[in-house]
Amino acid sequence: MEDKKIEKYIVNDKLNLDKIVDDYTSYVRTIINNMVNSNIHQEDKEEILLDTFFILWKKYNEKKVIYSLDSYIAGITRNLVKEKIKKSNYMLDINDYENVIELSSYDLYYEEREDVSKLRNSINNLKKIDIEIINLYYYSSKSIKDIAKELNISEVNVKTRLHRIRKKIKKELVKEN
Repeated sequence: MEDKKIEKYIVNDKLNLDKIVDDYTSYVRTIINNMVNSNIHQEDKEEILLDTFFILWKKYNEKKVIYSLDSYIAGITRNLVKEKIKKSNYMLDINDYENVIELSSYDLYYEEREDVSKLRNSINNLKKIDIEIINLYYYSSKSIKDIAKELNISEVNVKTRLHRIRKKIKKELVKEN
């Protein structure tokens, strides 16, 4: 069974790729930029963007079942970025950047890493079911309804747990700062 999100892009048994491109271009660009920053050329970024939608169209026409459009597009994009980096052999020379990087950049980098570490620790301290809900909701982009079915609990229970998890993590992070 296909995800309802992709069903809204199907017209007369054909994928409305123009609508998907309109709706998902900024999403794909964000993934690309988060993975590579300015380490690859703009032309290569555009090629990855176009290839993402081409592969989606091709897989759909091959009758590939797509359960979550967001996750599927993100996966295609990530794989294309990794491939592009491997094939293009982009080399970064520290001499090109030595006058650009300021001490504050290092501080921000380490603060961000520390925040991510605190967040990871907070999540790891949750109950097993709560960790599973977090992973399904945020990392697998599953809907509350799908999570409820998969874990055999009510949708209200999933919503309540997500609310409490967010509240607990926020409280822990605020307390540590």
